[in-house]
Amino acid sequence: MSNFMEAAVLPAFGAATVFRIEKVPVPLPAAGQVLVKVRAAGLNPVDYKTRMGKGVAAANITLPAILGWDIAGEVVSLGDGVSKFERGDRIFGLSNFPQPGNAYAQYTVVDENEFAIIPKNITNIEAGATPLAALTAWEALFDQAGIVAGQRVLVHAASGGVGHFAVQLAKCKGCFVAGTASARNQEFLRSLGVDVAIDYHTQAFESTIEPVDVVIDGIGGETALRSLDILKPGGILVSLPSMYKDDPAVIAKAREKDVKVKWMSVRPDGDRMEKIATLLSAGQIKVKIDSTFPLKEVTKAHQLLESNHVTGKVVLTV
Repeated sequence: MSNFMEAAVLPAFGAATVFRIEKVPVPLPAAGQVLVKVRAAGLNPVDYKTRMGKGVAAANITLPAILGWDIAGEVVSLGDGVSKFERGDRIFGLSNFPQPGNAYAQYTVVDENEFAIIPKNITNIEAGATPLAALTAWEALFDQAGIVAGQRVLVHAASGGVGHFAVQLAKCKGCFVAGTASARNQEFLRSLGVDVAIDYHTQAFESTIEPVDVVIDGIGGETALRSLDILKPGGILVSLPSMYKDDPAVIAKAREKDVKVKWMSVRPDGDRMEKIATLLSAGQIKVKIDSTFPLKEVTKAHQLLESNHVTGKVVLTV
């Protein structure tokens, strides 16, 4: 193995065209870390927002930087004390978020406690697309909302990365699930098992379905305010966009409506990745791949991601 590798380097915050493909040193794993040969790196909205210098992750990055947090690949070497994995293992996880994850590269180092073994029947691309979105959906539903079987759940942006996992996880739990998406994604929502698919362009969700116990909101702003009107008393809205955290208008209306609002930010978790791996292996949840791009076409991948016309996930292949 060479001491140098290719990486998509972000020299400055800006448009998608700012990336440069460069030769950089291969990192060395510290204690508790493993060196991974990256096979696939999933992209999420936080990637392009960070590239633009926005959000919590951008505040933790020193330029030049290598972006990306969703990683699937093979273990190449082990740092001191590593016991969870062996050389040659295929592993996946959310790396170091919101600190730099360095996923857009041929090799990267990851914390063994944040990763899990990829099931044999799951491809590297599927694995690379999964971590951040699935972990976010898991935490929103089970930790923040505490859903139980029989509850009614509304998922906004249900055809997106987090949304399509949230739909499937809520259905696995035995919940009634409604989801909003554009007209072109209605059939996709039905394939995920939603009980009611809502076209947000032509249908007002708050007058289309009966009140719900939980709303998973990946949009924020006006959508969050309107969502409070469809919650049952004591219901919970979980808001994902960090830009709307502690929105005073939402807080005031929630108090008036006697409902709860929770804002959250996902965190890496190897134990949860193992549970997600089990569901993937059993076919109980599936990841939808919208598009894949080679590492050298990272600009095109970001431009598509930023268009907000993605069904499921965009993945870089390395």
